[in-house]
Amino acid sequence: MASGLLQYSGLVTKTKAMHGELLPEEELCRLMEYETVEEIIAFLRESKGYAPIFKSHDEMHHRAQVEAVMDDSLYSDYMRLYRFAGGEQRKGLEILFFRYEVNVLKNCLKHMEQGGREYNLGYLNLFFDRHSCYDTAALTRATNMAELIAALSGTRYEKLMGRLQENPQLSGADYEMQLDIYYYRTVWKMKDKLTNRRTKQIFTRVLGTEIDWLNIMWMYRFKRFYHRKPTDIYADMIPVSYRLKKKELQKMLETEKLEEFVEVLGHTAYFTDKDPVVSLGDEITFRLVMEKTYRQICRAYPMSLAPVLWYLYNKENEIDDLTTILEGVRYRIPPKEIQELVITTEIARTGRQRAG
Repeated sequence: MASGLLQYSGLVTKTKAMHGELLPEEELCRLMEYETVEEIIAFLRESKGYAPIFKSHDEMHHRAQVEAVMDDSLYSDYMRLYRFAGGEQRKGLEILFFRYEVNVLKNCLKHMEQGGREYNLGYLNLFFDRHSCYDTAALTRATNMAELIAALSGTRYEKLMGRLQENPQLSGADYEMQLDIYYYRTVWKMKDKLTNRRTKQIFTRVLGTEIDWLNIMWMYRFKRFYHRKPTDIYADMIPVSYRLKKKELQKMLETEKLEEFVEVLGHTAYFTDKDPVVSLGDEITFRLVMEKTYRQICRAYPMSLAPVLWYLYNKENEIDDLTTILEGVRYRIPPKEIQELVITTEIARTGRQRAG
C-alpha cells in the first residue's frame, strides 16, 4: 500500500484536479437553453476544461469544427497525464492510447464518407505520429480507401482493412464495428502482458464489463431493429466473455422474442437477485453499469490507475453529451427534448428516481 501511495499520489492528485474541470449537470442543462452554436462556443472558450485547447484555435462557427476541438481536448488531457506518469503507469495508459488510435482511424473513415475532406488532428499530429503505429500525416490526408490502406501498410491494421476492402458491400459503419471488435479482441490480450498485478486486475474488470455489455447491446439491437439470424449476429460480436457465460450468450442469441432475451439476461451475473429492468435500445443501462464498475474499482484501488481511467472515461462521455447538445441547438430542438437525449442528465434523473 505504501509503495502504491508513493507511486500514484502525484498522478491521482493531478487527475482529481482535472476531474474538477468537468462540467456539472446544471451547466449542461444551461447549455441546452442557448439559441446558437456560437453561444456554446463562447461558453466553452471560458470554461476551465476547454479554454486552453480553444485558445490554440482561430475563430470557428461550425459544429464540426467545435467537435474536432473537443476531441483534441480529450487527447490533450491524455497527453498531460501520460507525460506526468511514470514508466509502469505509462504501460497501462498505452493500452488506452490504442483506443484513441482506433478512434482517429474511424474518424478518417467518416471524413472520407463525407466528401473526402482531410481529417485534421491539429497540433496533436506530432503526439500521434510519435506514439501511433501508422503514419498519421498520410492517414489523415487519405481521401479514398486505397490511400487509407496504403497509409496503414506495415501496421497492425493492414490485414484487417485489406480483408474488409474485399467486400464492396460493406458500409462505413461495418468498418467501424470491425475495428471495434479488433480493438477489444487485441486489447484483451494486451492487458495480460502488464506486469503490475493491480493494474492488470483493473483493466480486466473495466474491459471485461465493457465487452460483455457491448455484446449484450449489439445482440439486442440486431434482434430488435435488423431481425438478424443468430449466426449472423455471432459473426459481429466480440469473441470475449467476462462475467457472461458462453451458454448464457448462446441462449440470448437463440431467443426469438425480446422478452425472452431480457429474461435470460436477468439470470446472468449482472442481475443476480435483481429485477432485469433494462433499456437496451439506448446507452443508459450501459453507462450505469460502467459508472458502477468504475466507482467500485476507484474505491477498492484509490492509489492506482483506476482514477485516471475514470477521469478519461468521464471526459469522453462529456464530449459525447456536448456533441448531442450542439446538434440539438443547431436544429433548434426544444431544451426538454435535448435533455432526454443527453445521457448524463438521463442517468442523473434515473438515479434520483431510484433514490426516491
